[in-house]
Order: sequence, then structure tokens, then C-alpha cells
Amino acid sequence: MKIPKKLKPILYDEKLSAFNLSNKLDIFDTTLVLDDYDWMNYTLSSRMPTKAYGDIRIEFEYFGFGVSNMRVETKKKTYVYQFDTKLFKEHIVKFLQKHMQHWKDIYAFRGIEEVVNFYNAVLASPNTVLQNTSRRNTQEPTTEQKAAWKKRIS
Repeated sequence: MKIPKKLKPILYDEKLSAFNLSNKLDIFDTTLVLDDYDWMNYTLSSRMPTKAYGDIRIEFEYFGFGVSNMRVETKKKTYVYQFDTKLFKEHIVKFLQKHMQHWKDIYAFRGIEEVVNFYNAVLASPNTVLQNTSRRNTQEPTTEQKAAWKKRIS
């Protein structure tokens, strides 16, 4: 798989055609952390198996300033984008509203559509800046590294 210099939007449709769905049961998850102990630090993260990038972990972080970060980890590279906090506020509200609407449903809220929409909005925003990319170690990982990777994306 070729490593792109910049990430591209992910298509989200009813068939989940942009995702690698083979032999995976619980393939999507989202985690929202609202930490106000010492300073506002809010994160929304998700992992998903994409066809374009393989298994990725996306994390959006708000830390009380005018800019926020989106970090995308693939097995080969990590991308860090800086974007306007207005986008974070807009998408976190949408995420929470949909989450609360699902409280009365029998199925769990996964939030993957909202995460993909948020990811795409960050990439499409004219104010988004690619801050950093780093190549991940391409050598065969040790057993300990594989365990750490699994823990990170779960």
C-alpha cells in the first residue's frame, strides 16, 4: 500500500463501501473524553478499517485554544492536522445530539458517520494545515509492539 503525502476524504454510504469489513465483528468504535480537571481537554477518537489506508485511528483534540488537532494514525504513518476550533465545536455538538437520540434505541450508538463527516470537514476546510507527518517503523514489529498497537487502536 502506497503511503500518501496527504490524506483524502473517506466516502460514507449505507453500504460502508470505503471500509474493509471482512472477518471483523466489532470493527468501529468511538470514544469521547471530556476532561475539565485542570484545563479543558476534549478528545473524540475512533478506529476503523478503511480500504484506502488500512486500519486507522483518528483522534480530534480540543484544548481550549482557537485551534484544534486531528491526528490520524495508520500502520505506516501518522498525520497531524491543525484546524479551526469552530469545526470541533460544530461536530462535537452533532455527535452528542445523535448520541443522546440513540439513548432510547435498543442498539448502541457507534458514531462512525459523525466521525467520518468530521474527518472530511477538517480535510476540506481552507483553514486546515498539515502540521506534521511521521513515518512509522516499517520493520516487522515485535510481539510487544503488536500488543501495544492493538491496545492503542482499541
